[in-house]
Amino acid sequence: MVITIQNQVYAFLVTVYGGFVLGFIYDIFKVTRRVFRLKKTFSNIADIIFWLFGTITMLYFMYISNYVEIRFYSFLGFAIGVILYYVLLSYFITQALIGIYEFTIKFLKKMAEIIIYPVKIVVNFFIVPYRFTRKILTLPGAFLKNNLTHFKIFKRKK
Repeated sequence: MVITIQNQVYAFLVTVYGGFVLGFIYDIFKVTRRVFRLKKTFSNIADIIFWLFGTITMLYFMYISNYVEIRFYSFLGFAIGVILYYVLLSYFITQALIGIYEFTIKFLKKMAEIIIYPVKIVVNFFIVPYRFTRKILTLPGAFLKNNLTHFKIFKRKK
């Protein structure tokens, strides 16, 4: 197959874009680590998963660009893409992902409050009268217990 300069430039630009995608995938894993505070074992597993995704991504972009023909400019394109991503976009994307996470957590907490509020009302509707009647019914027993122990007649003999 004849590879023209135009095809090589196309392959290079596709791999640069692939480098951007690899940087984005890494930012997702970085934010996931930061948010969930993964322990060392899970962090190692996440690294393996990242490299699997990274490898699949690289192979996909190399397949799109030049049918997985391994060329130096392909790896150079990935490296330049990752570097450009970190210089230009990484900070903003990381902040956006953290913001999305925090918004999602706040939203889910608010939804849980909205869902739990009617349940609390129903539970209180049944528990408050139960506690009140239990207190009323136990008052005579507590009164007798406290007052009858003062008389020596009702004390147990040892």
